[in-house]
Amino acid sequence: MKEHGIPDPEAPADTAKRVLVVDDEPAMANAIKRVLTRAGYEAVIASDGFQAGSLLHTFKPALMSLDLRMPRIDGFGVLRFLRESGPFASMKVLVISGESEARLREALDEGAHEALPKPFGNEQLLQAVQRLVGAPRLGVQPG
Repeated sequence: MKEHGIPDPEAPADTAKRVLVVDDEPAMANAIKRVLTRAGYEAVIASDGFQAGSLLHTFKPALMSLDLRMPRIDGFGVLRFLRESGPFASMKVLVISGESEARLREALDEGAHEALPKPFGNEQLLQAVQRLVGAPRLGVQPG
């Protein structure tokens, strides 16, 4: 199975390299995912807070990148959900948003671990992710 790239369902998952990208702007979400994937992380996109909640249970990420301005459940609603739910209360959250500096600070007060203003550079994104969950264990170099 390994020789043909088929995952072993019995093998323990390395959730430390998993990132859930939550952003309703497809271009931004795909750009974040592309940078993370190239650096060796496993990334999945959720386009809103509801989808993010569903993917938490199946994908089991170590980190969530989170936009604040989204329809239905915004980033602050997602932060409140994470902090109130037992299994996800300690999940690392990197807010990535075009909101004001005051709103980014508010997100940190609500439980986000770090905030990155849009626009940002790829290296800034990778450094923030590495600070929160470490480098992926694949031997892949960021770039």
